[in-house]
Amino acid sequence: MTGLRTEDHIARPVGLRALAFATLVLCSAFGEASTGLLVPAMPMMGEVFRAGPATVQLAIVAFAAAFAVGQLVFGPLSDRRGRRAALLIGAALALAGSLAAALAGDLWIIIAARSVQGLGAAAGYVTARAIVRDVYGAEGAAGAMALLFALMSACFLLAPLAGGLLQDFGGWRAGFAAAALAAMAWLLSALMILPETGTKRAGQEVEAAHRVYLGLFRHREFLVNMAVHAIGYAGLYCFVAGAPFLLIEGRGLAPSGYGALAALAMSGFLAGAMTARVAIPRWGRTRTISVSLAIMLAAPAALLGAGVLGLDSTPAITALQFAVWFGGGLLAPNTAAGVMMAHPNAAGAAAAALGFVQMLAAAAAALIQGLIYDGTVFPVAGLQLLLSMTAWIVWRRSLSVRR
Repeated sequence: MTGLRTEDHIARPVGLRALAFATLVLCSAFGEASTGLLVPAMPMMGEVFRAGPATVQLAIVAFAAAFAVGQLVFGPLSDRRGRRAALLIGAALALAGSLAAALAGDLWIIIAARSVQGLGAAAGYVTARAIVRDVYGAEGAAGAMALLFALMSACFLLAPLAGGLLQDFGGWRAGFAAAALAAMAWLLSALMILPETGTKRAGQEVEAAHRVYLGLFRHREFLVNMAVHAIGYAGLYCFVAGAPFLLIEGRGLAPSGYGALAALAMSGFLAGAMTARVAIPRWGRTRTISVSLAIMLAAPAALLGAGVLGLDSTPAITALQFAVWFGGGLLAPNTAAGVMMAHPNAAGAAAAALGFVQMLAAAAAALIQGLIYDGTVFPVAGLQLLLSMTAWIVWRRSLSVRR
């Protein structure tokens, strides 16, 4: 048996089982949460280091690119060297990157530190999902994974709010310091609470997994679902990367005020994901994806129209971005499931490949936002609309080919 049962190995006392699961939440949510802690401070960092949005955005781009590559590295590493080894390496990298960024006196050092942080975050994200599969097995993994993703979403929603408050009271370094504390908690918990749950595999077995990656990209169903998923996710990152400058620098919001509005807008993702659980049995996966893409098209189009008419108030931006994120939450479970179903015998490799492409798309969206920022709502809404149209075309063409 390659996996270990929860009641036997994640610690018999209920309190320790809860602490172990909390560690998995922390590991898997660290990436999105550390970015959420950063974004309210980005306009201030631009002022301190006398850098424009395009340069400051590289702190997100570097993280997302490292996070993408790291998923392909740490997935096989956790198979070969064990889950705890991968988690400990990831925690050490996350801690080192967070501390280096918190203590940095140069923006380029922060950007480099964020790439280290991103590698560590990738280890936690991939390995936590593998541990859930190890511990809960085929029958219990779905329920445990649903709880894990719900708690991850909560962390992601709260991070901009916490980051804004930290920025108001502790300056731009405070978010990095908070990330360092979270990484330290991850490191100590992995050392003291989490057991090893996987069985180490021989090198030849891991190399076979690498060959699977090449096979995935020859599979049409995998490619369609991956492309739609990644393009939709990139649309969400337009808001993550562009909104701090739009609302803090352009609209004069305090970082804590931005954090509250960002959390409200991003809560649409959780609402969409919860709605997907009801919609899929009623409509089916295909129709649900079409509806989600229609929402992700209509909301930025409405925001562009509001901008042209001068009606793009901050509440309007928040409401329409909630709709965009709702569509993203409705979309993601369906396209992710499509990726897994396309290669059920290589679900782990498919998940890693999806994460890789998804984060590269997010990095590209963040980079473009920095380059086209002009103080208005048009860069965020315009790029979101373009991406949604692209995803819609890819999806509709795939449906026509099936018929």
